[in-house]
Amino acid sequence: MSIARERFSSGTALVTGGAAGIGEGLVRHLADLGMTVVVADIDGERAAEVADQIGAAGGSAYPYAIDVTDPEAVDDMAESVFARHGGLELLINNAGIETAGLIWEVGVDRWKRLMDINLNGVFYCVRSFVPRMIEVGSPACVANLSSVGGLNSVAVQAPYIVSKHGVQALTESLYQDILLTGAPIQVSVIVPHSIRSQIFLSAQREAPSANDTANAVFAAMQRDNVATGLDPLDAAEYMVERLARGDFWVLSDDEICAQSAGRRATQLTQLSPPADPRLMLARMGVD
Repeated sequence: MSIARERFSSGTALVTGGAAGIGEGLVRHLADLGMTVVVADIDGERAAEVADQIGAAGGSAYPYAIDVTDPEAVDDMAESVFARHGGLELLINNAGIETAGLIWEVGVDRWKRLMDINLNGVFYCVRSFVPRMIEVGSPACVANLSSVGGLNSVAVQAPYIVSKHGVQALTESLYQDILLTGAPIQVSVIVPHSIRSQIFLSAQREAPSANDTANAVFAAMQRDNVATGLDPLDAAEYMVERLARGDFWVLSDDEICAQSAGRRATQLTQLSPPADPRLMLARMGVD
């Protein structure tokens, strides 16, 4: 039996952005393992379709229409989930969007929208769910979706890259904050490379660049995603297994992801978790 099938065979999981792409792969795989899955997505109709399909296949899932940029709505979602299930064993903050273009072409509204979804949405979910998870006191896990874009930088994706660096930093800080509480909550950062989805197509339709070379670069990214991107279900199975074994860094199963992590290995201390802040307090003589 896999570690994931042993650890995630029961309980409740919530995945934001769970109606498409890697989010859909995650909810389908977690339901297959035996978890009750909340398919949280701004597209309520698609979330309902995914939940219905999971139910028809013998799994347990239900949709929750949510805009993660609305902190009050996120808090209501957390209250609803805990009232219904009494706890949450796995929270995966996955909701995110892309945008294309040279950085000076990105409009202020487009920049703010992406940051609000990709970064602020993670913060809103953390601030609503984590205190409730701590209060319940049961073993649980919070996993935030970063990207190889959170380890490196590339052209024509500046807002996305900045947001994923932010998610990376937020998750490392959350890891250390949780250690200070003593709560039995695992914190992990999921760092995928290319997983097949519509994220690039959606971004390019919304924001084509005035620069032909920039458009060509972004179009090549989409072609590569279609041609060589990992299947969402296969990627989910690989990453959930590593989540189940307690890894802080959860990479996707592809060479480029490993190379990207390797280039930062010295900075990441060979992919070890962030430092335990309790060691610093001990050195300062704080109990």
